[in-house]
Amino acid sequence: SNFCVILKENTKEEENNMGMLKGAKFQEVYSKLDLGVPKQTVLDMLGEPDSKRLVDGIEKYTWVSREFKGLVRGGSIERKIIVEFKDGVICGYDGENIKASIW
Repeated sequence: SNFCVILKENTKEEENNMGMLKGAKFQEVYSKLDLGVPKQTVLDMLGEPDSKRLVDGIEKYTWVSREFKGLVRGGSIERKIIVEFKDGVICGYDGENIKASIW
């Protein structure tokens, strides 16, 4: 099957909108995380992680969302979702700035 990819530079506004969408998605997904959830379910919701580590048989995946809030609101914010998997399911998870306002 033939497909083409059109790449274009995003404007700052588009990037910010994508950031806010991602921020909202991070909040939604984080509320669905729980111990025992399969890794594939998490990947389906969040896509490929920004980083992966394997420590003592536990896989640690990290997703990062950076959003620019405007200087009045303190500049940028970085949200993180960190999920640990053992035997293909969540054995631990954590988040940074998940509850921070999207706007």
